[in-house]
Amino acid sequence: MTAERELPDGPAAIPAPRQAKGAVRAMEALQSPPFRWFWAHTASVALIQGIQRFAFVWLVLEISDRSAAAGIVSFALGIPVFFLALPAGVLADRMDRRILLFGSQGAAIAVTAATAIVVGMDKATLPVVYALALGVGATTAFGQPVRQAILPSLVPRDRLMNAIVLNTLGMNVMMIVGPALGGGIIRAAGLSGVFALQAGLFAFGLLTLMPLRIPAVLQRAGGRRRPLEELREGFRFVTGHRNIALLMLLLMLTGIFMMGPSSVLIPQVAKNELGKDAFAASMLFTFTGVGTLTTSLVLAAWPSMPNKGAWFTVAVGLGGVLIALIGISPSYPLTAGLMLLWGMGGGFFINLNQTLIQGNTPSELMGRVMSVHTLGFMGFAPLGSLLAGSMAAMLTAPVWMVISGTTLAVIASAVWATQGDLRRMT
Repeated sequence: MTAERELPDGPAAIPAPRQAKGAVRAMEALQSPPFRWFWAHTASVALIQGIQRFAFVWLVLEISDRSAAAGIVSFALGIPVFFLALPAGVLADRMDRRILLFGSQGAAIAVTAATAIVVGMDKATLPVVYALALGVGATTAFGQPVRQAILPSLVPRDRLMNAIVLNTLGMNVMMIVGPALGGGIIRAAGLSGVFALQAGLFAFGLLTLMPLRIPAVLQRAGGRRRPLEELREGFRFVTGHRNIALLMLLLMLTGIFMMGPSSVLIPQVAKNELGKDAFAASMLFTFTGVGTLTTSLVLAAWPSMPNKGAWFTVAVGLGGVLIALIGISPSYPLTAGLMLLWGMGGGFFINLNQTLIQGNTPSELMGRVMSVHTLGFMGFAPLGSLLAGSMAAMLTAPVWMVISGTTLAVIASAVWATQGDLRRMT
């Protein structure tokens, strides 16, 4: 087993292997065996998340033709983050993080296996599916903050940024593969098969945790904190800095008017308006992932980009326009092209939002501010999903996508026109 020694100075004291040169240096964090195991674990979880959101929405569409049902199941997958993310972060600073991750991973195996059995026995009613989605969402909401707390302890401090980039790229690739794999498994083995696959992938992720050891000294240091006071300080920082608050606000609004509607309504549009099956519908999200990965790589090579705030605001506005156009697209090829463009804009949106917030936040407040960021990014999308499902039932999915996208574009245009300081943020 790979084990890390207890080190008096934390991760920075871990001796680093000889520096790599050229392109090899981009992969240098993978020289650390603990990070390799952790990377494999994170990639497996990202792959599952790419599969499960599509699979749950498709499952309720097979059970019921009610648009609201798709919104409710997406809401159930995401809403636990509101209640579990902050408590999980507190526990991650006071308990053995590896044990916490074992617990969340084991619970995820149990819930996804139960879902596969229920679907296979043809017992999947809407209330049962909602309950299972809530259980899966709870394991995700609890496990994610723990993973974020573990990463800095696995590599030397001078390799932390490299480790973060590799982790993010791995997650992006898996999120691209996930929907397409899910759609392909549904076509080949049915809905029961796709949930059985998720349980198997969770089991693989649990195995990758077995060799992992975390320096105990970091657990003891975290236990001396006063988490509630520190969280309040983080919230005060966000609300007291206008540009940071605006970035958080736009993040939350995209959850309501872009991310939530897209996860619920795009599968409906593909099935009901374009007449496509599960695999073809899932491929639309793969196009989006390819676009996001492409612009993420561009930004990685353009660290000196000026006026990042202006680029970010434009990306939000264009995202709204593209969601509206996707809603009324009359053909699958056009929709696929729009999804690719939407993903490219998403690469700017996701990376610039996080860069601007982290680049303008003191290091001693970083964890708490980023916990607010996590709530904004993951917490408001389920509310948008619930709203989208309800409104689509009243107005149809294409109409609500047009309304949502137009609303977001108007808000982003107003922010761009009136907030000069935000436009000039770097």
